[in-house]
Amino acid sequence: MQARPDGSVLTQTALSMSRVSDEALSAEAADIARFVRLTLGGDATAFEQIVLRYEARVMTLAARLLGGRDDARDVAQEVFLRAFKYLHRADPQKPLEPWLLRIAVNVCRDTVRRRLRQQHTFVDADPAPAEPIDRSADPCTDLERKQQRLILQRALDLLPEKERLAIVLRDIEGLSTADVAAILQSSETTVRSQVSRGRLRLKAAIERLGGESGGDS
Repeated sequence: MQARPDGSVLTQTALSMSRVSDEALSAEAADIARFVRLTLGGDATAFEQIVLRYEARVMTLAARLLGGRDDARDVAQEVFLRAFKYLHRADPQKPLEPWLLRIAVNVCRDTVRRRLRQQHTFVDADPAPAEPIDRSADPCTDLERKQQRLILQRALDLLPEKERLAIVLRDIEGLSTADVAAILQSSETTVRSQVSRGRLRLKAAIERLGGESGGDS
């Protein structure tokens, strides 16, 4: 029987997300602040630049929370409609991204309340964005990676909503604790506690689900 990665390996896979350099973040923030000022001044094309910068990020978050690309596109459309309408409420002294992602989380919650009336808040799906096809890749390795993503998503679905949101935003999306607290409108202490508990629950769920999957071999 082929060896399967344990829960800690899958958890580390989820947590090892790439980070943008501080210099790139600073330049990005300056550009976005300028686009916000122009939009508020009546320049609609400036808001289009904001959409271009953040659409993929919003769709990725929505896909992880809801599953299904169609749902993610609908969420992104609603997020930017709300963002344009309420842009004047955004704090110009703070980065725009956490504000946008807070809207995305709220839209996802609204979508779930409308669509689902079952135990799980988020549907079981593989929400990972499409990856370029590598013709030279080992099909067995690709299958194993897909199985790992499915197990990770199923494990995330088993977490309480607040812990799942904290884990997705902090560990998978790679946001800072302060940003996650702002998005969830909570304190940093609470977020740290939710992340800590969520990681333990996630590891246990991954190990359990991995064991169930292994039993089929």
